[in-house]
Amino acid sequence: MFVARDTELQILEELYQAGTFQLIPVWGRRRVGKTRLLNEFVSGKPRVHFFTAGETTARENLERLSSAILAWYDPLGADVGYATDVPIFPSFEAAFARAFEEAREERTILVIDEYPYLAKSYLGVSSLLQRLADAHKDTSKLMLILCGSSMTFMEHQVLGEKSPLYGRRTAQLKLETFDYLDSSKLLATKDPIRAVELYSLVGGVPLYLEQLEAAHSTEWNIANRMLGQGRFLYVEPKSFLLQEVSSPAPYAAVIDAVSSGRSRPNEIADATGIQGPNVNEYLKRLSELGIVRRDTPVGRANKKQVTYRIADNLFRFWHSFVPRYEQAIDFGQTDAVAKRICHNHFAAFVGHAFEDVCRQWVIRRMAEGSIDVLPSRVGSWWGTDVITREQADVDVVAAGSDGELVCGECKWTNDAVDAWVIETLERRALSVMDQPSSVHLFVFSKSGFADSARREAKRAGNVRLVRIDELFE
Repeated sequence: MFVARDTELQILEELYQAGTFQLIPVWGRRRVGKTRLLNEFVSGKPRVHFFTAGETTARENLERLSSAILAWYDPLGADVGYATDVPIFPSFEAAFARAFEEAREERTILVIDEYPYLAKSYLGVSSLLQRLADAHKDTSKLMLILCGSSMTFMEHQVLGEKSPLYGRRTAQLKLETFDYLDSSKLLATKDPIRAVELYSLVGGVPLYLEQLEAAHSTEWNIANRMLGQGRFLYVEPKSFLLQEVSSPAPYAAVIDAVSSGRSRPNEIADATGIQGPNVNEYLKRLSELGIVRRDTPVGRANKKQVTYRIADNLFRFWHSFVPRYEQAIDFGQTDAVAKRICHNHFAAFVGHAFEDVCRQWVIRRMAEGSIDVLPSRVGSWWGTDVITREQADVDVVAAGSDGELVCGECKWTNDAVDAWVIETLERRALSVMDQPSSVHLFVFSKSGFADSARREAKRAGNVRLVRIDELFE
């Protein structure tokens, strides 16, 4: 099922309708749905060549490229197929030149999927495409899309200043993971609690979401989709690292340390035995891959408050629970492990994801204008409460470009929120920013609000109470 990606499809369609030469890098982490998006975009277009490079030799990739250029692409097929009865171009230059020449008369799309594999097998391909683009850009109607999952390669070897293609791109498109609302569409559930719980397991990666079954309970999904040898989601974290880094072990150790609460580089170094400079390099690479995130408080902060957290929900789940229960999982006790996780640990685990969900809701509301703030930063805040002088935090914080402040508290509990939560949020907001131009407060609750909370919100005047079902309206 194809959902969301409306903005990305609109951008591609506008570039297509322009009728002029286009060179468009499309990139994003693995499993995010790049190929699915491009299949959706080219479906129904009259002249499309779709070439998927392989991690193979230059000769084999030339054969597949020749077949893609000389044979028609069938977007309705289960896979991209290549004809075997077409001639092979003598060189990559001849093959690409044919595509440019073909597009002199009629709009033509050439998609090169897994472009990093092609560049690895034929080192001169970027320079070749640069020369052809320079020679034909004023006369060709070719829409050339270079798609890749290797974040480092695409950002440095295609988009970077040292790339031969630097300055030749006419647009670029980076695909991010789905937010909670688009994820719920793919899950096809109308149960807001189930939607948040399942999102907490795998985040917004489309291929991961497709492994889950929202018709079943969250505990069932943990036992039957998240755990057990051979389960895709169980082996995916290790597989992902194997595909992206040459030595996965130290990266996994760093992820373990961050998952266990070591949030600063010196703490991670102590926990792993990895020297500080190397820890910083591992954290940088993991940040590029979207597995960890570097955080600083939004609002009043200092340089010592830099922390790292797990940004990918599947990695967070795996490193939170698999090392603890790995032996039982290997013995096939996935039902018992899932039950233990749900009964003993899951509320706190989902609570962290619920904070992300609430931040995403605030971002959507600011984008549509129902929260009249143009954000300069969105995140959270932690530091010293200026009144109590104790350490405190605020789950959701958005700083507006004109000095506005948005603060939110998120409660993933089975109890209705009481008035003290609002009173605490009002006090802590004073610590976040000096003299904001306006303050907007939100309290988000899984289980609703007590009458005292409603009275307190009415008294305050700038507090909105948000039930979990409202997040999905």
